[in-house]
Amino acid sequence: METALKVFDVMAAAGCQVDDRVCSVIISGFSKVGKAGDGLEFYRRVRREFNGFEPGLITLTAFVDVLGRVGRTTEAAQLVREMEGKGLVGDAVLYGSLVHGYMSSGLLMKGLREHRVMLDKGIAADVVSYTTVIDGLCRERSVEKVMGFLDEMNRRDAKPNLITYTSLIGGFCKRNRLDDAFSIVRKLEQTGVVVDEYVYSILIDNLCKKGYLDRAFSLLEEMDKKGIKIGIVTYNSVINGLCKVGHTKKAVEIYEGIAADNFTYSTLLHGHIKVEDATGVMAIKGRLESSGVTIDVVTCNVLIKALFMIKKVDDACSLFLRMPEMRLRPNIVTYHTVIDMMCKLGETDRALQLFDDYKEDILFSSTIVHNCLIIALCNGGKVNMAEQIFNDLIQRNLRPDSCTYKKLIHTHFKEGGEHGVLNFILKVDGSEIDLFSSLCNYASAFLSTRDCYQGALDVYKLLRMKSFTVTSKTCYRLLKCLLRNGHEQTIQPLLSQFIKIHGLDEPRMINMLSCHLSKNSVGEAIGFSNYMNNGRVPVSVLREAVYTLKREGRILDACNFLKEAEQNGYSVDLAMYSILVEGLCKSGYLEKALDLCESMKEEGIQPNIVIHNSVLNGLCQQGCLTEAFRLFDYLESSEVLPTLVTYSILIAALCREGFLDDAHELFQKMSTKGIKPTTRVYNLLISGYCNYGLTEKALELISHFEEIFLFPDAITIGAIINGHCLKGDIESALGFFSEYYHKEMVPDFVGFMSLVKGLYAKGRMEESRSILREMFQCKEVAEFINSVGDKIQAESFVGLLFSACEQGRIDEVVTILNEVALMSVSSSDSNNCSTLSHLKNVETPVAYDRNMDNPGQVLCSTTYGVSSNCLHGISEGTVQPTIDGAENLCTPSDDTDIYYDNLLRNSFHDDFDTYYPAIASLCLKGELIKANKAIEAMIQNSS
Repeated sequence: METALKVFDVMAAAGCQVDDRVCSVIISGFSKVGKAGDGLEFYRRVRREFNGFEPGLITLTAFVDVLGRVGRTTEAAQLVREMEGKGLVGDAVLYGSLVHGYMSSGLLMKGLREHRVMLDKGIAADVVSYTTVIDGLCRERSVEKVMGFLDEMNRRDAKPNLITYTSLIGGFCKRNRLDDAFSIVRKLEQTGVVVDEYVYSILIDNLCKKGYLDRAFSLLEEMDKKGIKIGIVTYNSVINGLCKVGHTKKAVEIYEGIAADNFTYSTLLHGHIKVEDATGVMAIKGRLESSGVTIDVVTCNVLIKALFMIKKVDDACSLFLRMPEMRLRPNIVTYHTVIDMMCKLGETDRALQLFDDYKEDILFSSTIVHNCLIIALCNGGKVNMAEQIFNDLIQRNLRPDSCTYKKLIHTHFKEGGEHGVLNFILKVDGSEIDLFSSLCNYASAFLSTRDCYQGALDVYKLLRMKSFTVTSKTCYRLLKCLLRNGHEQTIQPLLSQFIKIHGLDEPRMINMLSCHLSKNSVGEAIGFSNYMNNGRVPVSVLREAVYTLKREGRILDACNFLKEAEQNGYSVDLAMYSILVEGLCKSGYLEKALDLCESMKEEGIQPNIVIHNSVLNGLCQQGCLTEAFRLFDYLESSEVLPTLVTYSILIAALCREGFLDDAHELFQKMSTKGIKPTTRVYNLLISGYCNYGLTEKALELISHFEEIFLFPDAITIGAIINGHCLKGDIESALGFFSEYYHKEMVPDFVGFMSLVKGLYAKGRMEESRSILREMFQCKEVAEFINSVGDKIQAESFVGLLFSACEQGRIDEVVTILNEVALMSVSSSDSNNCSTLSHLKNVETPVAYDRNMDNPGQVLCSTTYGVSSNCLHGISEGTVQPTIDGAENLCTPSDDTDIYYDNLLRNSFHDDFDTYYPAIASLCLKGELIKANKAIEAMIQNSS
């Protein structure tokens, strides 16, 4: 084409007239060599430089063909319409070129319409015209419509040729109708038509793609027998098929006997990558470099990826940098390959540098590079950088992949919780409407699944405020979250809005509304669901009804409801039985739970391990250890294998009853079964040992934590401290507390209380107050104490206690905290609230901290209903330490005597843990008279 253009320039310089034929020949030439864009540019040049030139039918036909090849079919059609308006009559070639453009772009209906326009104008369609239509239909897999055109061709005496049938064979192959494709080939052979290599290539390629390699090799043998030369395209199909199924060695054997091209080398490299054959990759690389084949950008991309895959990072980077020298321009695939591999190797900085080079090329309009870099940065914890890449994507008016913004939301949630997600949404506010709507809908649904109902609700409000679409999925997830967390007051208005938006067409919304109704009235919920579902009530609605009754403490009503549901023919699932069995066992109806399990079996529903665990727990709670272990033995011999929960229940029961050796043996058995113990299971044993004075064994268990990559938690630390205090060894308890305090770990409520009471009983008031301060500063413990305040509607319960502590009223604080402990054990016992009943009338204290001075009197004995003899040494408006005067502190011989005096003069209600250390210490010293008096005081103070 370069020579043709030079001749054209010579003609133009010599003043030769540029006619229609010369122009059309050059445009068609560009089209034939695959440079349609250059053909368009030449046409514009002729129209621009030669004023007298007016294109005729031949030039216009060539120009329409070029426009169709580059996908500009609208311009091509407009040009034909203008030509028709000028009275120029087109022929079959012109309309065929326009039809070909439409068909190549996948616009079947427009192509068929132009074909019909041509026929209506009286222009007879030839074989080429029909073949163009048939080829377009086959490309889009519409082979059924082809048969009508074949019949029409025969009627119009335009008999199909080999090219026509080749298109049809390709269409059948695309529809996976290989038998029909082979049938056409055999019919052609019977009629004497010689099938060429292209037909065989189509068949072999599709056979290889389907993995039918034996049939493909049979066709190769058939071609050889018929004398049909096998070209590189056919060989490449076979090599590609072999590489896909992992037969790379066989593919290499075929390759060695042919003149390979870029596709061959790319395919072989892919094959070696698939089987991770580094030697094979390097061998193909060497042969490629010595073959004399000019490497194209596709082969270069594959080679770069292959070098990265076999850890030849420097070679891959070197090849990437040498691409300009090889006259190759890196494309999107190149940058994606290099940047993605750099990220996977942890070379994020180098990946970002390459990304800067990539951004400078304004021709790149794909999101693939941005997406891979964002995901890599999120995985590496560099969410701020990932945000910048995301913003660059938006600024380029490119739509991010859904996986990209989902990854950003997940990462923000991981690092900053729901507030992190909300901040990210606010940052991207103002982006394209569809993107922002999709992002917000996903964020709300995601936060709902994580039970972050407030964040999910805020995102929903943002969507409504901007009048964006709220998807039914977002609505459903948000409602489910609110329902799960007991926010009935918020649900009702939202339900009304959602029903207005989406109606009640979706079954899951009907179920959601039914579940909401069941919170207030099970009967209304069942009736509504029955009406909306044409007499059918979904299992989810029945399940929610059973759960509601159980939660309200109406477990027997829930059982009756289940029986009625079964009698009325409603479906009952395993989850409903599981809810009931658990509720019955926890409520003490163990026999009814066992009867229900038998009913399940009669209905053909086998109890799963969750139900067995509920029964096992019920047996253990009622002290039926023999029956519990019989059930455990049954589970071990059946298909229902015990889980970590199963072993935890039994270990807890054995520890509670004092069978510590048996508990440890079961613990070891669990480990040998391949069930890895958790910190919680260790805590059961540790607490058991500590409760029975075996603190050394408990400490020995803790020493194994690092070996199995476990860490002690607040319960672990609390149990050890409690164990030391029960033995009267306050110094060891303090030492253990200090050791873990320096590791920024503190005990739970039980551990703090054991230490406080131990110090308090020994008269070490300042140390006791110091521990109380630490206790109130611990977030988890403070939340636990405040939860009791919530039950009696007292705000800032910890603040009240802190103020009393700062005033020196330690005995009052200890008494109240004992009541807190009792309330946590049995929240339904009204007696437990007696000491705290007046808290709601107390004014809210000022903010507290470690350095609070003179906060003022906030607590008094009447506030808590504490009797006057409970608080020793209280004068009006002040609280003194329990020991009368400083001189009394020196009178007793040691701390045990101080402890003993405190026990005799104070009431500790039912708190055996307070008495035990002093009594045990007195017994060890042989002071049995004092020990007996302490026991008498304990019995007198006991309820």
